[in-house]
Amino acid sequence: MDGEDTTLLTDLARLVKPHIRRGRFELTDGQSTDWYVDGRSFMLSPEGSALAGRRMSALLAADVRSIGGPVTAAIPVVAAVVHQSPVPRRGFYVRTAPRDHGLLRQIEGNLEPVVAIVDDTCATGGSIIRCIDAVESAGSVVRQVIVVFDRDDGGERIRRMGYDYSYLLRLEDGRAVSSTIGSSS
Repeated sequence: MDGEDTTLLTDLARLVKPHIRRGRFELTDGQSTDWYVDGRSFMLSPEGSALAGRRMSALLAADVRSIGGPVTAAIPVVAAVVHQSPVPRRGFYVRTAPRDHGLLRQIEGNLEPVVAIVDDTCATGGSIIRCIDAVESAGSVVRQVIVVFDRDDGGERIRRMGYDYSYLLRLEDGRAVSSTIGSSS
């Protein structure tokens, strides 16, 4: 990790502290935990959005033309990455199921042939995997998966499925412990 990456890691670790909650929480997959990272509040802060968007856009493969992720958590991540990207990229998001009115879409926005999936947090990987399935069923190729915060084993599950997975900050027991910044994951 170079000096810029070390500073970024330090900044992320400092900025996430107010967004770590202690208590009893249920995760999307039904598992419970005694700590929770509020990735939504982090990504909806000016500092969190700018920092994560800038670094995630720098990690994108050259052929990725659109960025998307699962509704609702990924929407501010998608917006930050699209905004910070030095090359034009478009955004989309994936609902858990197609709408039953309007255009009847499960995927809203700008889905291109080669995409990256982003999210605020990966715990078990379930939401991201459902998103990948929907995007691939629509005919796009998922080039990579990038999350702001990695916890538990979801990232390894995604890697075992053959996807390029990286994260900005790994959290264990609510503390920053590592990053894939500056590595090839």
